Amino acid sequence: MSDEHDVITKEQPPFNSTIIKKGVFYFMVISIISMVSVFLYTNTGNTIEVWKGIEFKYIFFALFLMFFELLIGGYRNHIFVRELYPGKSHWVSIKANLANIFMGAVTPSQSGGGLAQMYIFHKNGIKFGDALTISFINWITTLTFLPISGYIAYQIIKDKISGVFINYLAQFGLTVFGILFVVLFIAIVFPSFISWIIQKLSKVVGKVNNKWQSKIETAGSKAKDSLVEYRNKCGHLLHHKPILFVFTFLLTTILYFSKYLMGYVVVLALGVEIDFATVAAVQSLVFLLLYFAPSPGASGIAEFTIAGLMTGILSNDYIPTFTLMSRSFLIFLPAIIGSVIVLRELKKYSEQQ
Repeated sequence: MSDEHDVITKEQPPFNSTIIKKGVFYFMVISIISMVSVFLYTNTGNTIEVWKGIEFKYIFFALFLMFFELLIGGYRNHIFVRELYPGKSHWVSIKANLANIFMGAVTPSQSGGGLAQMYIFHKNGIKFGDALTISFINWITTLTFLPISGYIAYQIIKDKISGVFINYLAQFGLTVFGILFVVLFIAIVFPSFISWIIQKLSKVVGKVNNKWQSKIETAGSKAKDSLVEYRNKCGHLLHHKPILFVFTFLLTTILYFSKYLMGYVVVLALGVEIDFATVAAVQSLVFLLLYFAPSPGASGIAEFTIAGLMTGILSNDYIPTFTLMSRSFLIFLPAIIGSVIVLRELKKYSEQQ
């Protein structure tokens, strides 16, 4: 066994049992309270009748879509992994994606998801720099796709839902993504400018605390080096394999189209007839608005947003069940599957100590 492998197996994972337990607790509590609130607010006394009328053939189709999304999510990473590490198993990328989903669900703003994904990659022989580049490319692809999808969705349903509500949500989501995209563009194209801003900030902070100034300056220097390395690797991939960037955008489109289709399949399972474009548009706006939600797994915010947007489309009889089912297939069940990967990694780490 190589020295490099020995070093990797002894590295501490970016997650531990305390973080996971706390995250799972908040995620479950907030989700349960939110779902109960939605059920109570929209209660018409017909929930049992709605459940009795569920068509299970569509439930099986929804499960198929869920596993399909897990495969596509992993394959988005794998197209780069196989280019940088020929022969590397697709299963590595699937495991990394599952870890991302679970830790993203139990940490605020999905902050733990990316770290968990890079850890799984690294444990399977992929350098941190390469894992970061792969994750960053797909993240930027998502940041590009969601605003486009959200704008199209807004045009589809702006006259079908309360004007003030939908206008506010759409403008907020598109503005956040627009600002972030500009910041990322400047950071990648002009990393020295970002470093300069951080250095100026460190001087201001230094007037309060000298230790903070030193830490911020160090962080700024590392950020610049990482951005330069990322830009160089992206440039290399773009020069030698430009089709990969087209392919990853196509896979992102397929991934989210499947998620939008999931909402429509849930509607069909409830026995309701609504055109696909309307349901897909609602799903698109939901993902646009929840991508940076501060709560673990967007819990609470997601349930109320879904219920609020679907109010103008579904009757109150179906809204709580639709909300519960869509959240289950899109986040609850995938997170449970992802937890198996993360807990196995924790067990391996504890056995090595």
